[in-house]
Amino acid sequence: MKSFIFALLMLLSVTVFVVFNANQTVSRIDDMLSLTEILPKNAEEFETMSEQVQLSVYELRELWKHSFPLISFTAGYENTDRCDEAIRSLVIHFENKNGAEFSVSVSEIRDSLSRLRILEGIHWHGIL
Repeated sequence: MKSFIFALLMLLSVTVFVVFNANQTVSRIDDMLSLTEILPKNAEEFETMSEQVQLSVYELRELWKHSFPLISFTAGYENTDRCDEAIRSLVIHFENKNGAEFSVSVSEIRDSLSRLRILEGIHWHGIL
């Protein structure tokens, strides 16, 4: 009976860890996705970008740097490398004032983060 109770407690603790980790990861990914919503979607919007939007580029990069260890823990480097590269190119195109490539990077980041959200979340698409 003691073995059964111990096994049940272990199962419960693993389940709590998985749910907690998934919620933390999805919450950080949602924060990054919300930052991408205010970024310019095309070259014309890039030219008229406000200072607050400009700061969100660096905020997105910093949030990714802080979230990377947590996300890569369960998603793996293959899945996170795509988003890492997109954020790196976003900052490069922002600093070089290349609006067309910047908008492509924004699109890549949104797609990468959306896929990471699916992989990290607890739902049927992530399990199957």
